[in-house]
Amino acid sequence: MTERETRQSGPPSPPKAALAQTKRAAIQALRVMIACTVTYAISQLLNLQQGYWAVFTVLIVMQASVGATAGMAVDRLVATVAGAVLGGLAVLVTPHQPVAIGVALICVVGFASFVSARAPRLRNAGLTAAIVMLTHSQSVPVEIFVIDRIAEITLGGVIGVLSSLFILPTRSRTVVLDRFASALEVMAQILRTLAAAAEKGEPVSAVEANIGLRQSLIAAEALLIDAQRERALWLARQGISDAIPRSLWRIRNDMTYVSHLVETPFPSVVVDALGPQVASVLRAQAGFAEACGKVLRAGGQIDSELLSNADNSLQEAFDAFQHSDAAQSIGFSDTGRLFGVDFTLRRMRQNFLDLADRIQESHAR
Repeated sequence: MTERETRQSGPPSPPKAALAQTKRAAIQALRVMIACTVTYAISQLLNLQQGYWAVFTVLIVMQASVGATAGMAVDRLVATVAGAVLGGLAVLVTPHQPVAIGVALICVVGFASFVSARAPRLRNAGLTAAIVMLTHSQSVPVEIFVIDRIAEITLGGVIGVLSSLFILPTRSRTVVLDRFASALEVMAQILRTLAAAAEKGEPVSAVEANIGLRQSLIAAEALLIDAQRERALWLARQGISDAIPRSLWRIRNDMTYVSHLVETPFPSVVVDALGPQVASVLRAQAGFAEACGKVLRAGGQIDSELLSNADNSLQEAFDAFQHSDAAQSIGFSDTGRLFGVDFTLRRMRQNFLDLADRIQESHAR
């Protein structure tokens, strides 16, 4: 990888990244503090016997974004209901003796663990069932004890979601779109590096940058689930089309193939005849990638004409080269690589246009 590519496609400068991370951490701490304060106050006003369950729930479900918090709160509530009912039934049928309780506890947590392995959202059901069985007092009816636990955890979950929603909210949709935009910026940097190499006929390697881009897309796709939950729970007006990450993956795969094709310089006759035009196409696609990223973050329109002029120039130059004497002087391998570059660049252009359409559709929802 060239020094220029490493500098361009590297992570943000440490001071800037550290400042952004510190700001996010401070906002999250503020949310959690306010949510815990409100939860504790309400549990005291309602005289809840074990109000600390509500506070614990706030600490468990509070995440960095609204969608992530809502998803965690729903999963926590579902697991709590299942675990509390399971534990309550075990208390009802188990004699109040240490050995009997121990056997029942082992059976209950084993069953809950088996179920949670098949349904991950129930992973806390076994914990809730065990707590119900071990903390239940004989002076309190089982059904009342179970209902109180569910109510306390529901209270903590609701307050956690509301805190994420109204206290300096960070929308999952915004986070995901920002990640996709960052991936497009990395794409633009790689494309410009490839353009410089193609224009000058220099060797280039974008392997590390392409691996980093792959990891970035995987991380963004993982966060897409939170954005979808946010939309499903009516916490956001707009969703994100699944077609956006699919288009980004197709572009990334095309870029990887182009990187492989131009890794070894073409003969000088090819560079002289087509190098500037190939570089122009790559730079136009880099600019288009940045334009898509800006629209993802701030909205607006994407001008598809950004790609047209460069593509037309390359096609004319390629047609002229095919019928020239210089084309007859290059080897079979170089000819195959050249046709591969032409085909992949045209396919990548179409994938960029598809991406632009999907972005516009996503903002129109």
